[in-house]
Amino acid sequence: MLYPHAELERQSFHTRYLTPMADSLRLTSIGWEYVNSSAYKWDGLNRLSQDAGVFQFTLSGQGVIRYNNREYVVPKHCGFLCTIPGDHVYYFNEDDGDWEFMFISVQGEDAIRHWKSLIRLFGPVISFQDQPEPMYIVSRLYAHLYDNLDFDKYAVSVELYRFVMEMQRIAEGHDIVQLAETPEPIRRSIQLMRSQYALPLTLEELADCAGISRYHFCRTFHAKTGLQPMQYLRKIRIEKASALLSQTRKTVETVARETGFDNSNYFIRVFKLLVGMTPNEYRQSCSAESTHSLRIEK
Repeated sequence: MLYPHAELERQSFHTRYLTPMADSLRLTSIGWEYVNSSAYKWDGLNRLSQDAGVFQFTLSGQGVIRYNNREYVVPKHCGFLCTIPGDHVYYFNEDDGDWEFMFISVQGEDAIRHWKSLIRLFGPVISFQDQPEPMYIVSRLYAHLYDNLDFDKYAVSVELYRFVMEMQRIAEGHDIVQLAETPEPIRRSIQLMRSQYALPLTLEELADCAGISRYHFCRTFHAKTGLQPMQYLRKIRIEKASALLSQTRKTVETVARETGFDNSNYFIRVFKLLVGMTPNEYRQSCSAESTHSLRIEK
């Protein structure tokens, strides 16, 4: 569930702890809001809250965050992290129509440490298009607080740590592209790979999608991802193949074909090279009761 249940209303909850949890992650506020006025603006150097971390993600429309004197758009399926105090301003531009979002604000020594670590890993703006679980966690937490008058600080803290661990897991899988640091041409090519990996994409097509020369495309792509474009595409295909192997009963030949390999023998060789076992061995290693999602390190 990404959006809260339809019967829930948009509002914000603020929490108060009667007994201290100084070191642990503490939820100070959570909300689901819709804004359409430029009056919505938060300056990280001019706020009452101190020693806090904020995570905010867009459900529809878009907002803007200015971070270290650079402006970044925060569209649907994207979010941002920031700490307070901090050199940032996030706001709404009326020319953009509207902005619907959810947010959490946290405090505690663990909160600041984890938030700073995540910002170093991801940059200020993150795309969750392919990995929405952190947004699901926040959405479930909102629904829980909406439906329950009793505030269980320990249960809430568990969910906050779950959020942090999910973000760390995604970071280690190198699956989220740092939108703030990745040039638009490279983003376009990666989006094409992720949506059309089953097709026989060529280097020329990827460079054309990026709108730059093949030589410049390869150099820039490698500088930003650590891989050559076709290596990155191969990585995506094998990750998609691993999901089909663990979650379906499709034959190896069918999995190969549906993930862009026209030769099953070549698919088996590449899979073993990157994963360390054959497709059938990988399938046998996966528990039938669980869903596996493989991420291949760069």
